[in-house]
Amino acid sequence: MQPPLDRLANLRDLADAAPGLRAGIAYRSDAPFEGDAEPPGVEAWPPATVVDLRGPGEKDATHPLGPGVRTVEIDLLSAADPTGAAMARLSTLEELYALMLGSGSAPGLVQVVAEVAREDAPVLFHCSAGKDRTGVSAALILALVGVSRDAVVADYHRTAEHMPSVLGRIMASAPSHVGDTPLASVPREILEAPEAAIESVLDAWDEHDGGVEGWYLAHGGDAQTLAALRGRLLA
Repeated sequence: MQPPLDRLANLRDLADAAPGLRAGIAYRSDAPFEGDAEPPGVEAWPPATVVDLRGPGEKDATHPLGPGVRTVEIDLLSAADPTGAAMARLSTLEELYALMLGSGSAPGLVQVVAEVAREDAPVLFHCSAGKDRTGVSAALILALVGVSRDAVVADYHRTAEHMPSVLGRIMASAPSHVGDTPLASVPREILEAPEAAIESVLDAWDEHDGGVEGWYLAHGGDAQTLAALRGRLLA
């Protein structure tokens, strides 16, 4: 049975990804909507800090979680492809994620790490579906604190079971579009969460000089924030 449409469909504590992580620090999810019911099983809601990874065409001027919540906007896709020309040619998630790891949006991913490491908790980071921008962000955080490859992949792939409900929520609010893209032109794979997609991201980090930590430091991260992240998330 699918959850009600007035409730986040792809919300989970990042600590659920692996043993040894501290709960209640970081949540990942699909996009909240105005009037959503409070999610069950979450100790503190609304979160103290929200990192919104969506672009302008995917959201209203005011975040639905309302005043009193510190909201940070990081438009990863526009940073990755300011003209939209590359985005229009994408046909696979591997291509999308490679674009997101490029020099344009990498600083945004590094900023997500800083928000989770240093800002008031709990920190919620989300995009529209909680799969791609959110999934890559979650993978980066988990990899930086030493979570195993298998656990990172499994955390990403958990979204697959939630996608029918996620799409139900998206289509109820904008029946013909996913973000700025007409639903009819969205490749089928973009609506799924295959393990190979996030494995391509982990491969890219593994191949970087110094691994994922080297990639993070090369794109604007710093050792102090990395230490703060590990101190905060590792129980």
